[in-house]
Amino acid sequence: MRTRLEVQVATAVGAMLVGRDAITLGEVADLLPGHIRAAGPSLKCMARALTGAGWIGERRDGGAVVYVPAPADDGAGDDAGDDDAGVSAGHNSGETVEGVAADQVRLLIERIERLDEERKGIAEDIKDVFAEAKSRGYDPKALRGILRIRAKPREQQQEETAILEVYMRALGMM
Repeated sequence: MRTRLEVQVATAVGAMLVGRDAITLGEVADLLPGHIRAAGPSLKCMARALTGAGWIGERRDGGAVVYVPAPADDGAGDDAGDDDAGVSAGHNSGETVEGVAADQVRLLIERIERLDEERKGIAEDIKDVFAEAKSRGYDPKALRGILRIRAKPREQQQEETAILEVYMRALGMM
């Protein structure tokens, strides 16, 4: 199911990039169709769609990350103009290579931080749902047990249930 959402995000992102020279993840999130937004794609999913479309993230003034089309690599002229290419594309310049590595590390850390915040938000949402279930008279412990069972493949569920029944019969519990 996650794969289907990623395909939908990639398709929508591909359509929204036409005629643009730059875009941010916030803009991507705002421009996604409502049914895709409702599914809650992560920033990672949107970033993956952008990079899959051949766009790269660049840090701009003020620290914002903006995605722009990746420079075309035609393979020609490797020895001519390398210094200029090094400044823009990160080739043959120790300073630029370090700068790109630092930017890449910073981008990775920021993505991890955003995903961690998302995870915390989701954990809070789950906690709220369990609190709501408890207030309606349902047993949260039983609900957690059902969730554990449903997370397993059908065959494994059946096998564990069968073994449990055998043991319970042997103990006279059934």
